[in-house]
Amino acid sequence: MSGISSEVIQPIAKENKVKSYDERSLHILLSSYLKNSSIYSKTIFHEQSTYGKDSNQIWTHPDMVGIKFLNLQTKASQSFMKSINSVETVKLSSYELKKEINSDADLKKAFFQAVSNSSWANYGYLVAFEFSDNLTEEMERLNQSFGIGIIQLNANPYKSKILFQPRYRDLDFKTIDKLCRISRDFEKFIQQVDNLITAEERYYMSTEKELNEFCDKYFLNDTEIESYCKEKLIPIEIDKEANQ
Repeated sequence: MSGISSEVIQPIAKENKVKSYDERSLHILLSSYLKNSSIYSKTIFHEQSTYGKDSNQIWTHPDMVGIKFLNLQTKASQSFMKSINSVETVKLSSYELKKEINSDADLKKAFFQAVSNSSWANYGYLVAFEFSDNLTEEMERLNQSFGIGIIQLNANPYKSKILFQPRYRDLDFKTIDKLCRISRDFEKFIQQVDNLITAEERYYMSTEKELNEFCDKYFLNDTEIESYCKEKLIPIEIDKEANQ
């Protein structure tokens, strides 16, 4: 039959999806970077709050919180600082963590989520593993306008860097109270911090150990980092000079 084509139509092959890492897999990279800067950090699990899985509450909870204690060396200075104002002995930070930010729309959504989630803290940060190169100017503008710091996370946590510094703010205790009411993770973190601030000298080391054990785990060496990144499919930069 001359009017019918004999061509066989082949089915369109489905594209193989490239497996990628999860956002939560980045938390230990951030906690390792922060620990190297003497900051204790803790993941706040949104799904465990009283709001449960309400997607609207992503603007309420930070992804991670951090605490840095003023490093005073002498007993006299430590006691003096506590007697004046214990709040000045610590700095609390909030972190909004993303896998990648590739567009202006991505940046603004993530940035203002960080603004909302960090209103209670001394410092607020937006953290991402991948930033598009053409967003630097807009990141700088937003940073200057709203004071949220920006961190570029690296597969080697110790190569992570602060692209733009955050602006200091006083603690918002009403929001801290709200977060304590809706998130057991956050409440426990605040309790642990308070325990360490108010600990008597003889209990300080044991209380500090409790805080360290409560907070997020962190890497102890480069071998752990490399193995973890390979397991979680996190891209690792190869040091070409070391391999020559």
